[in-house]
Amino acid sequence: MKQFLDEMPGVSLQDVWVDIPPINSRARERIGYPTQKPLKLLERIIEASSNPSDVVFDPFCGCATTLVAADRLQRSWVGIDISPKAAELVVDRIKGEQGLFQEIIARNDYLKRTDMGDTPPARTHKHTLFGLQEGLCGGCGIFFPFRNLTIDHKIPRSKGGTDHFDNLWLLCGACNSAKGTGTVAELRAKLNQ
Repeated sequence: MKQFLDEMPGVSLQDVWVDIPPINSRARERIGYPTQKPLKLLERIIEASSNPSDVVFDPFCGCATTLVAADRLQRSWVGIDISPKAAELVVDRIKGEQGLFQEIIARNDYLKRTDMGDTPPARTHKHTLFGLQEGLCGGCGIFFPFRNLTIDHKIPRSKGGTDHFDNLWLLCGACNSAKGTGTVAELRAKLNQ
């Protein structure tokens, strides 16, 4: 039997969803993670693409929204993230969910990359980063002259970050001070308060 969507009753779900608002600065579910998505959005995606007892895998789980949504919909789940700070946020959020997640298996023996070889000193990348960021501070987004920006690590070396180019950005003095020994997510959360 063949069924055609245009002959079925009802309205099919469109590819632009405007009925789920983004997370604003006053949203109760807001954690402050820069890429956090609304829980309702992840619930819709998981419900449409899996069945109860399926396994949902999120390789960039950030602040655990996918994991919370999967658990609420009776899916098993696995979440990983390269950022130690994200791993801390995931465990905190999971513990904070009432009645969810009785057994938490969280690893903190973060792996170090060995495939990058020797990386040049971070200071050699300043001109390239200035061009890529178009002179804008990676924290506040304000334009600064070349001499007023300094190279900083997105994820500090003390938290598993490397001197690899992908982990570097330019910050103005104020953002560099505000970031301290924190991560990108922590700085952006401070700036959005």
